[in-house]
Amino acid sequence: MARQYETEDGVRIAPLSDLRDFEVAEGYPDIRGWRVDSADGREVGKVHDLLIDIDNMRTRYLDVRLTKELAASPEDRDVLVPIGTAQIVDDGNRVRVPLSAERVGLLPMYDHERLTRADELEVRRHFSLGEVAVAGAAGAAGAAGAASRSFYDDEGYNDRRFFGARREARAEARADARAEADRADVKREAQRAEREARTERDAAERERERERAEHDRVEREIRASDGEVRVPIHRDESVVLRRGDDGQDEIIIRRPVRDEGDRPRP
Repeated sequence: MARQYETEDGVRIAPLSDLRDFEVAEGYPDIRGWRVDSADGREVGKVHDLLIDIDNMRTRYLDVRLTKELAASPEDRDVLVPIGTAQIVDDGNRVRVPLSAERVGLLPMYDHERLTRADELEVRRHFSLGEVAVAGAAGAAGAAGAASRSFYDDEGYNDRRFFGARREARAEARADARAEADRADVKREAQRAEREARTERDAAERERERERAEHDRVEREIRASDGEVRVPIHRDESVVLRRGDDGQDEIIIRRPVRDEGDRPRP
């Protein structure tokens, strides 16, 4: 049976690993197993689990399993970190908490069998959240009643504050990637259009060169030498010499006229 804690104000809290029908929301990283660093840069443990507010579908605590050195115990020692006080480190699968390693070692041990409001108030005291001053002045019992009305309204329990920066960074990275891909597509399209235009220009130039070559060939055939002019004709063409009255003679090359039926259809 899944472990489940019910606070004095009726909020149900349970470890994510015990909730078979629950999983980390799409788009958010599953940080279980990630390294946890202190504010002074020391490794203090790993994220062992997440504590979920079942009624509001929000993550409230990181269950951090301390390193053997910091736990100072032969057995595992877990502590709770309010989700909104920690942050995801961008350069790897790491989480940073806003306490020095020494202060992390002073956090109250998390008893996996129970979670009371008094336990939570003790955790809050270490992170200077909300009603700490009230708790110090009036005692945990009196403060629990005052705090229970909006206990998790403090930003220290805002999981969007924890996951949001990473999600926004990823969204920005995806937007940058899409913009880069769009620019690459535009560049490829411009290159393709340039290649096609160059191909058309090359084809047009080749056609002009062919026409020039053909013209030169005809010129060479017509003007083979200075002493004579030769004009090539086809077998179905005829040559007629017409003498002009003014002494200007002409050589006429007649091509056969095709019938209508022989003409290519449009």
